Amino acid sequence: MKRSTLFVLCLVCFLPLACEDAVMDVDPPIDSIEDSRLDSETQIPFLVTGLQARFASVYGRLSVFAGGLSDELVFDRTVPGATYPSYGELESGDIALGNTSTGNAMLLLAELRLMADTLITRVDRITFADESSKSYALHNAYLYGAIARYFWAAYWGLEEDQGGGVINAGPFIPSAVLYSDAIDQLALAMQFAPTPYDAKVASSLLARIHLQEERYADASAAAAAGLTDGDDSFSALFSTEVANFWHFAAGSGRTQFVADDRYVGYITDDPVEASRVPLTQVTAERYRQNRYPVSESPLPLLVWQEMALIRAEVALRDGQGQTALDLVNSVRQSHGLADLAAITLETLFVEREKELFCMGIRLLDQRRLGVWHLPDGTWKFLPISQRERDSNPNL
Repeated sequence: MKRSTLFVLCLVCFLPLACEDAVMDVDPPIDSIEDSRLDSETQIPFLVTGLQARFASVYGRLSVFAGGLSDELVFDRTVPGATYPSYGELESGDIALGNTSTGNAMLLLAELRLMADTLITRVDRITFADESSKSYALHNAYLYGAIARYFWAAYWGLEEDQGGGVINAGPFIPSAVLYSDAIDQLALAMQFAPTPYDAKVASSLLARIHLQEERYADASAAAAAGLTDGDDSFSALFSTEVANFWHFAAGSGRTQFVADDRYVGYITDDPVEASRVPLTQVTAERYRQNRYPVSESPLPLLVWQEMALIRAEVALRDGQGQTALDLVNSVRQSHGLADLAAITLETLFVEREKELFCMGIRLLDQRRLGVWHLPDGTWKFLPISQRERDSNPNL
């Protein structure tokens, strides 16, 4: 599995050391560093590690909250551990602008975007002895900058049906513009990709964005250039010190969210489905996800199976049924599932929700396919926080 994050928290990397002139007679603190000292080729691995760590923190929360807002997860107060009112708001789609859970996640996302963009400007101030080190820095800066903008576009909104975000207390940026900015950054990430695998990762995220935009031909082309059978997933990794958020929100650490009942039905109909929809019983009637059984469980952002399903969907829309069937069956075979005899768009969408279980994708598919499960007027995005609205004059 591709290692995409370490457990070093590096927000301090971007904060200059204060009061240096006022206090001269003490040893420098060991948990901070002058910002100018980071303008060094030797600090690039450290800075990239900070990006990866922040990405993991953000993605863990977003994938859980997206699952709770979608029809993938359920907040049931009869389940021991399900007590947070802020999570209950996600379940109902009636989300307060002051929801602390979503507000804190938004702050982490803002930090991820800032860290990525700051690394780009920092590279311009460094004289590199090794051009490969510069390419490594730029690839990661553009990749995680693109991921941050994708997260803003896909998960956040100003109004219930209006997706988008804000950057640097600026004006509201609609999802379409953020997706376009992410696409531009992914092109640069591919330009500076250190390895063919790194280019595939960028192309895979590009394919997902194009699918959300319903630019089907572009989505298929990007997916074909993305991850393929045999490639490692691109994942956030965690540790006992920095845990996968699923562990304490919908896992063995604490079960706030449980899986929707239909996932239990999938396994009842075919027990082999447990290989991609792993569940564990928590009450007589409720089951939670077991895809991330421990706090260190990796959390995939991109997998080759998703690329195959994107290509299959586009093939079906183009009337290429056999091509689509072959692609879907290749995904099923990777889990030991029997081949399907035929495929339709409806059955393909079911394959997507099984394959991409607990990856934050179901919310995006529900909006894209017009299969919303909550009453009119409920949130289909996570709301930009009240704190941002109050402090940002552009909102």
